[in-house]
Amino acid sequence: MRTYKYMLGDHRIVILRTYLSLACLEGLLALGQLLILPGSGVAGGLFGFSPGRLLLLAPALLLTLAFTWAAWRSWRKPDWAISLAEHLSNVSRQTWVYWGTTGLSGAIFLVCLNFLLLNWKNDDPYVGSYLARMAPFALWALFMSLQTAIAMRYLRFGAKLTVFTAFRKAFFAALITFGVMLLLAGWVARTRFGLAPDLFGWGDPGVPILPHQIVIAFVITLTGAILGSWLLTSLRKSESLHRPWLSPHTIDILVCISLWGIAVWRWGSEPLRPSYFSPAPVPPNQEYYPYSDAAVYDIAAQSLLIGYGLGTEVVRPFYSFTLAISQAFNGIGYQNVLAWQVPLLALIPPLLYLLAKALHNRLSGFLVGLLAVIHESNSIALADIANVSHAKLLMSDLPTTLGIIAACAVILPWMMDPASRRGYPLLAGGILAFTMLVRVQVLILLPFFLVIVWLATRRYGRGLTHLTLLVGGFLCVIVPWLWRNWQVTGKVFLSETSQTSQIGLIGQRYSLSVDPQRGQRFPGEADDAYVSRLARGALDFVQEHPVETARFLTAHFLHNQVATLLVLPASSPLVDFLTEFTNGKILGQDPDTPAVWGRCCSLSAQTRKLGYWSAWDGNIASESKLPVLASLLLVSVGIATAWGRNRVAGLLPLGVNVIYSLSNALVRNSGWRFNLPVDWVGLLYYGVGLIQICLWGWAFLRNKDLIASPGIPEGKIAKTTKSPISWGWIAMGGAAFFLLSAAIPVAERAVPERFQDQYPQALLFRLEAQGLFRPMGVGQQALADFLSQDSAEVLIGRGLYPRYHLAGEGQPGSGWPSYSPRDFNRLGFYLVGPTRRHVVFPTSTAPAYFPNASDVLVLGCHVEEYLDAFMVVFLAFPEKVLVHSPLDQWTCPHLE
Repeated sequence: MRTYKYMLGDHRIVILRTYLSLACLEGLLALGQLLILPGSGVAGGLFGFSPGRLLLLAPALLLTLAFTWAAWRSWRKPDWAISLAEHLSNVSRQTWVYWGTTGLSGAIFLVCLNFLLLNWKNDDPYVGSYLARMAPFALWALFMSLQTAIAMRYLRFGAKLTVFTAFRKAFFAALITFGVMLLLAGWVARTRFGLAPDLFGWGDPGVPILPHQIVIAFVITLTGAILGSWLLTSLRKSESLHRPWLSPHTIDILVCISLWGIAVWRWGSEPLRPSYFSPAPVPPNQEYYPYSDAAVYDIAAQSLLIGYGLGTEVVRPFYSFTLAISQAFNGIGYQNVLAWQVPLLALIPPLLYLLAKALHNRLSGFLVGLLAVIHESNSIALADIANVSHAKLLMSDLPTTLGIIAACAVILPWMMDPASRRGYPLLAGGILAFTMLVRVQVLILLPFFLVIVWLATRRYGRGLTHLTLLVGGFLCVIVPWLWRNWQVTGKVFLSETSQTSQIGLIGQRYSLSVDPQRGQRFPGEADDAYVSRLARGALDFVQEHPVETARFLTAHFLHNQVATLLVLPASSPLVDFLTEFTNGKILGQDPDTPAVWGRCCSLSAQTRKLGYWSAWDGNIASESKLPVLASLLLVSVGIATAWGRNRVAGLLPLGVNVIYSLSNALVRNSGWRFNLPVDWVGLLYYGVGLIQICLWGWAFLRNKDLIASPGIPEGKIAKTTKSPISWGWIAMGGAAFFLLSAAIPVAERAVPERFQDQYPQALLFRLEAQGLFRPMGVGQQALADFLSQDSAEVLIGRGLYPRYHLAGEGQPGSGWPSYSPRDFNRLGFYLVGPTRRHVVFPTSTAPAYFPNASDVLVLGCHVEEYLDAFMVVFLAFPEKVLVHSPLDQWTCPHLE
């Protein structure tokens, strides 16, 4: 016979009594909810309750009485409680019982949670009445399933949690991080900083990932981990192998190749959809062509291909150079570029895998890589709905993302082992420089990386050496480009954007009101005077309105963080599906499951419904609050885990996000594609946090840590037995960077000018002498008379992006006269060559022949910002001539 004192100290008795008491209390709460529900208005029944209400009350009452009796007996009959507790403890030690009960409890928990969300969200009064009556049972089952799983664990393994001893600091750090994020989120919600739109540059969030996509990626990750573990175990047990051939490095290579292949397949299979930067195909060729910024980058590439260099105002030199290289080898055309660009950008998921693996483990890395694949697939799929940039646009945003991730993926492992990886700073500096030649804004990350290198090596004693390598790698890339600019323009500058466009943007946006004319040049104003005037105006505004400046800088910075957060799940499509499907069933309908899913819960339906990607007013939808809160928790756990394992190195991606977001805020810009180069940071920490919480749960249920911490001991540099990279290899790396950067100016000089021996006017008269224009009634004298007019011009070059538009139609946006809406039918294209010019050719019907990138001779009048063409001659087939209107109507307007 056991004493009462022993019984009080037995954790099994405590668990049993607590479990039964909670079950009793939860049953009473469920009964109370059932009793206070409004009646159906049906007369009769016992005690005023309808028969349906009594059918619900009876089982709830019986279960509550049973738990109440059991709880009372456990206190009044200690021997009975001890016997029951021992029996349950013995049963819990049976593996199939323990895991079966735990799995069933988890399934019930998820089902009840979704039912409660369904009841909360359903607004149909008839259907809602049925759901409301079942809600108390669902809430009771929810709590019972949770406490059952916890009770089984304690009965099996006892009350000690020594397995969590190593995680105490991580728990504490996660709690603090989550608390800070909650306070910040509450402050943002109250003040609406980062939510309420600003006057300038307020972009949409990034494209979202839906919860079921997270689940799919998570299941694939776990399945891959289980199969991989089984394969490695089988290989190690094989007698034919003396040593495992799958080393950790081999595993990483295989995983990276797998993620890269999945990305190439998935992104390549998504059809290209019309968007602002790739408008819908139109006659004469029904092809996709770049537009706006995308066209600017490709025009520089086309100019390089025909021997006229990138130009003096090239915006993205290295990106335009890569566009030129891809089309030089693969042929001119949008799809030919994508054949190179998609596989290149598909390196993003493998690099994120390496980052997350370095911060945490391979499970996190693979999950983050899959989420990156899904996120980009969503971006391509939503191009015609959300304002996005993606891997199938000729835009610099994804290449910038690739460069920043690559730089982080190099610096992070170096911070963990500077001794044997001393060449990594050189590599990181070169990657940063090339990325800066894709988007000059990346320059702001250089000081941050210098600080990171100094902090990582101050105890190591060779900080100056590594700082020199980082700066050296950067200069190896930048110096050839600066020399090129000095040779071409007589000035040393990084890019046109760094000199004029960005300054003009700041000068226009540092204001209390919207005035598009504020950032315009004065007639004849030189670049230096323009930059000086606008910079001075911005400084004056900061001095006169410091509070307003601080307000919009803070708002845009926080909006970037909100945009990063909304990339993560912000809705519950499964609940939407259950709502519509359940309503149909209860109302006697037979809903078509695929149709219901596509109508309410697909990616496009969810994006349209939430409204964050279409003139968002800054209000967070009620259904998004719980998913966003969950995302905050997971990101907090991810940050805390990365910090706990790697200290400063673990916060490297967070620092990159903060610095880059601040640079956007300085230009009074946020969201949209401008935040795309760093919105992967939220995804990275989210994946790490999700896997870490699962590992904690697994350790709790199994009483064993699944994966040993791969991180570095706190505050210490990892020691290695590997030999450091030799200085010879480092010198060769610097030389390779220099030669690759120097290839840009070399290519500008090496490619011969395509039309250097063809003078447009002489060529025009030579073609006329051959009789090509006689069927059209165009003779030598008529041409001479026409060209004698002041605004008449004859130009030669490559005709790009021919688009035919009817009267009143055209492309949105300013700065592209070739495609602006006009009141007549016309063909527009862009001419690149010795002279760059927008061309408009009036014609009643689309021409039957005008291949993109055709060499053409164009005769017309210079009107405003474009050439009003009267005749277009295709040099490859001179007999194919486009002529506009009769010859006697070829008259140019008088220039004053």
